Amino acid sequence: MKTWLPIAFAVLSAWPLHAQPQQLYRCGNTFSQTPCAPDAASARMSAGAAPEPATGAAGKDVCTTTGVSQMNFPDPESTRIRTVTKAGTEVIQYAGKPIVARKYQLAINTKDHAGAYTGERTYLCYLSEDERRVLKVDAMRP
Repeated sequence: MKTWLPIAFAVLSAWPLHAQPQQLYRCGNTFSQTPCAPDAASARMSAGAAPEPATGAAGKDVCTTTGVSQMNFPDPESTRIRTVTKAGTEVIQYAGKPIVARKYQLAINTKDHAGAYTGERTYLCYLSEDERRVLKVDAMRP
């Protein structure tokens, strides 16, 4: 008959037991599964622990503040941001290497050197993968 079915069920149900956290010891600035000294302190690390998310502005907020300040407009106080749109990802050159960047399109109207508004123009703001650092800002090419 189908004797393999109960055996397979027993094996699969026991499988998660191997995923339990293991005992670790802190040895200076490294971790070990065996005690490194008689006074080694035990450290528990959960298998599902995730790092805390970074605090501060991210995404379009970074583009509208840091990104716009990097554009060096003649009259930054008069800059009007009309829209900010997420535009996917793009590979750009950063520090001499290709890197994947998150891209945002900003529709901006700002004053020129004569003090007149130039009309709405589209600019691109490239952010790091975590969307917390501006890598590059650029005027959109037609």
